[in-house]
Amino acid sequence: MMRNRILIVLVAIIATVTLTNAQEKFKPEWESLKKHKVTPEWFADAKLGVYFHWGVYNVPANGNEWYGRFMYEKDRRKTWGKDIYDYHTKTYGRDVHYHDFIPQWKAEKFSAKRWVDMFENMGAKFIGTIAEHHDGFSLWESKVNPWNSKDKGPKIDVVKQIAKEVKSRDLKFMTTFHHGFHMMFFPKKENSALRPLSEHNAVYKNPEVPQDPKYRALYGTMSYKEECDIWLGKLDEVIEEYCPDYIWMDFAQGYVQENYRQQFLANYFNKAQELNKEVVVNTKGDFFPTDLAVVNVERATMEDITPFVWVTDFQLGSSWGYNKDKRTALDPKKAIRILAEVVSKNGVMILAAAPMAEGVIPIEQAQAMEGIGAWLNLYGESIYNTRPFVEFGQGPTELKRNPNDNWNAYGSIKAGLNSLNSQDVRYTKNGKNVYAIQLGWPGSKKEITLKTFAGKAKDLKIRSISVLGSKERIKWKKTSKGLVVTSPKNKPAEGDAAIVYKIKLK
Repeated sequence: MMRNRILIVLVAIIATVTLTNAQEKFKPEWESLKKHKVTPEWFADAKLGVYFHWGVYNVPANGNEWYGRFMYEKDRRKTWGKDIYDYHTKTYGRDVHYHDFIPQWKAEKFSAKRWVDMFENMGAKFIGTIAEHHDGFSLWESKVNPWNSKDKGPKIDVVKQIAKEVKSRDLKFMTTFHHGFHMMFFPKKENSALRPLSEHNAVYKNPEVPQDPKYRALYGTMSYKEECDIWLGKLDEVIEEYCPDYIWMDFAQGYVQENYRQQFLANYFNKAQELNKEVVVNTKGDFFPTDLAVVNVERATMEDITPFVWVTDFQLGSSWGYNKDKRTALDPKKAIRILAEVVSKNGVMILAAAPMAEGVIPIEQAQAMEGIGAWLNLYGESIYNTRPFVEFGQGPTELKRNPNDNWNAYGSIKAGLNSLNSQDVRYTKNGKNVYAIQLGWPGSKKEITLKTFAGKAKDLKIRSISVLGSKERIKWKKTSKGLVVTSPKNKPAEGDAAIVYKIKLK
């Protein structure tokens, strides 16, 4: 009997090893890479994530996270960041360079636990950190990049500390990489064959950026091949050490040579396969094919329900990076309404916090997160684990597309998002439950007609209707114009942001 049991165990082990060996490894070729599953169920279920912009640029904390470029860009024509050159000149003088801010970034009040607590309480199901922005400064202990937060500045491996805290909970871990633009971020001497020709280059005959070879990796005064090599090397370090569940990619990765991009994806997907985990990568534009990467539309939504899961990002503060002169935050009520809008169209929303250099998340952002979390804690069942209904919703608020928008791919739209109100409704569903999310408190005992129940959903049989957070019996009736529901007499808790009609189907 004992021999039989041992034999069974041995057969099971051999079968497992054989299956593992039989798994086909990804090759750095599009045909092979496209076998990767674009959207795991965990990502489609999560709906809300968060990360943060934190780096050297937080020391001057003026304007935005592009300070490192704009402090060297004299006579900038575009309005965005136009005043930073003069600000830097008056405040610090032209002899102070970007690298001089690094020792001033001490992060003395940073606590990964406190930050992740805050993000988790907001309701985020995947949480992460910026790994590197455009400025060439990495936030992990790097061997390929001497300019990193463990060896310089705060002497903290930020990625490691956040990863450890997130992975200790039932949450997914993400890192964001913006370094595809590094080769063009700081002003250069020329637009030459050393790097791709682009309107994004800032070209000066005598740029003020330090040319000393010891700063090459920071300021990107390198050849195109060196830039591609270090781009891939940085990603490989983070993949090998942490293998994030989601590697978020900013624009401009397309400037990196195609075979490097393919090699990154092969390395990432193979490491994930080795660890038996499903991972996500996104594309802004076409630097990755959409049959292997999730479409990202920055600060935007879609025109209608999409057949694919997509993702969008919004700022928690006044800009992606902390701006000491503009202490504002996203209205949590508006955040909830935009979240419902995004989810109703098969999207996932990411919020980006903007901490201060010392490691404190500004109180106005903390309060915004508390407000978002308060609503989701009560009514999250209408958001998490849901899928789009037969229609995304209804309402008078017009969401417009700007034909000149840089993020206009796939019909993304922005105008009107901040105007969503109680006359607008967004739908989600989970099994036999349909959720009609009214984007604001309409007032006591106010009727609204859910028109889809006279259209695409007219044949669905309703068992009952209630309002989440209310014990009142809800009046409802089906008419030729749709399903007429009446709001409760008393406003549910957190109802100013949105109220939720839970419609149980037979």
